[in-house]
Amino acid sequence: MDIISDHPIITLTTDFGLQDPYAGQLKGALLRGCPAATIIDITHGIPAWDVVTAAITIRTSYAFFPLGSIHLIVVDPGVGSERSILVAAGDGHLFIAPDNGILSLLVTDRKIGTIHRLENPLFFPDSVSPSFHGRDIMAPVASALGRGHALQDFGPNVPLHAIILAIVPLTVSVANRFQGQVQRIDHFGNIRTTICAGQGPLESASFHFLEIGGRRIATLASTYNAVAPGALLVLIDSAGYLEIAANQASAAEILGCSPGDRIIVHLQEK
Repeated sequence: MDIISDHPIITLTTDFGLQDPYAGQLKGALLRGCPAATIIDITHGIPAWDVVTAAITIRTSYAFFPLGSIHLIVVDPGVGSERSILVAAGDGHLFIAPDNGILSLLVTDRKIGTIHRLENPLFFPDSVSPSFHGRDIMAPVASALGRGHALQDFGPNVPLHAIILAIVPLTVSVANRFQGQVQRIDHFGNIRTTICAGQGPLESASFHFLEIGGRRIATLASTYNAVAPGALLVLIDSAGYLEIAANQASAAEILGCSPGDRIIVHLQEK
């Protein structure tokens, strides 16, 4: 898939935060290489080094952008090491990410069709910081894609199974229950879990209760105001994941939970 656009769209998903200049420098590098680009922040709030959250974020976000968009995902705990940088295409979109599992879910969803490993020295600047490959290598690659370079220009094609796909298991299914974990907490205090609604019969007829930290939540609803203010509930969030929330309150504060805490969804026995 080649990108030919006068005004390419480049999205950014990083763990840089906003208090440091890193996100701004990344955007500067993109615009220097492709001044006509429209740059959209998906988020710079991925928890530091959290590849799983980055993988889920791009999985649930890319499809809201126009076909032909270029998605740069920089969550790179192995920066400066021998890990590879990947340029991929699928479902009408392009992706640039380190080879550390970020593309795992898109591959397992069969959304990625082609992957190339960045090896062409023409795309490696003379001066590269070993601690900021996002700015110095990946941004120039994204800019080159925006100018119309084809994937094969960057390096050899690699089989899908040859990239790192060993992401932490998100959900374990056993008899009458699913076991997952807290994946992230948003600024409302809503708790996204790693359990995707498409993984099993998570409807009100089959749902029994959710267990977290010794607490049971037995209400599965479709809206926050289905319960009284301050009460806890379970719902399917806008990205299709099971969420623990409280009506007009922070579920995370009520439960005292953190990312990585275990979640068990119990189903009605048949």
